[in-house]
Amino acid sequence: MTANAYPAGYGCTRPECVAAARRDRARRTSELKAGRPARVSSDDASVRARQLRETGLSAADIAEISGVAVTLVRRLLRPAGERPARIHRSTADAILGIPLTSVFRRDRLLPGLADADRAATSLQNLAERGWPTSFLAAELNISTHTLAAIRSRERRRITLDLDRRIQQLAALLLASQPADHGIAAHRSRRAQGAALQRAPLVRPRGPDMARQPEAVS
Repeated sequence: MTANAYPAGYGCTRPECVAAARRDRARRTSELKAGRPARVSSDDASVRARQLRETGLSAADIAEISGVAVTLVRRLLRPAGERPARIHRSTADAILGIPLTSVFRRDRLLPGLADADRAATSLQNLAERGWPTSFLAAELNISTHTLAAIRSRERRRITLDLDRRIQQLAALLLASQPADHGIAAHRSRRAQGAALQRAPLVRPRGPDMARQPEAVS
């Protein structure tokens, strides 16, 4: 299934969702007319998805390249018995069509993507100054899971638009205090404490490691 192939069922009415649904319907119609089965075993696509992940691609990267919904990519990465047994042929073809060698030939696979290191550092800086994850995620219009994945450097690439929004938000918030935005002191202290605990794990080694964040009063 392509990304957001059923916009009505999933509540997505964005133009890209509608376009993806139309492309998916067109592919399935073509396959049926050619006498090809609409669904095939997921085994080959699952193997390829795991191989791509081993090269350094995330589920989101695979979804972006193939046009397959990221939720389905994540399901294909699950162990046998926990993933769907059969998937649309167009889904399998899209994932199998991603060449393994392309990962090693280019630093950036996709147009419109940026390295996530700068964003990860900015998000960690904000956390160390007491800005809660839930507040930052709401301001960026992303999930707390996505924010945590970027901050912990599990996400190697993000969209240019998200990188720009993170930098703009960081510039704004680092010039103020959490209390200025109605965030209770105990929430700030909890966010800062958690950030300082994970700092050795998520911060790259270098001069910035020596810098100490300001304490939240």
